[in-house]
Amino acid sequence: MKATLIVTATTALLLTACAGVQTSQTGAPGATASSASGTMYCWKRSLEESDSTLLCNWEASSRDACRSTAQVRLAKSSVAGVPRDAGRCDNGEWLVAVNAK
Repeated sequence: MKATLIVTATTALLLTACAGVQTSQTGAPGATASSASGTMYCWKRSLEESDSTLLCNWEASSRDACRSTAQVRLAKSSVAGVPRDAGRCDNGEWLVAVNAK
């Protein structure tokens, strides 16, 4: 009985610790990628477009975008073209990419 209680408590503690790590990666939706250059990647399902910005978890590499959850605003005026399909992450998320001017 004691062993089961210890295992349950340890598991709960580990899950809480992991949840805390994920929360710390989340950025403010108001953040802006002002010095973006080259190709930028983000999760397709997270992409939100407005008249002047693209809000998503923009990163400079597809590998970083697969792990990122921080929302960043990218000005449409700093992007050449429209978001295009850019493959799939190991976690199942589909990516889109844009070329920054």
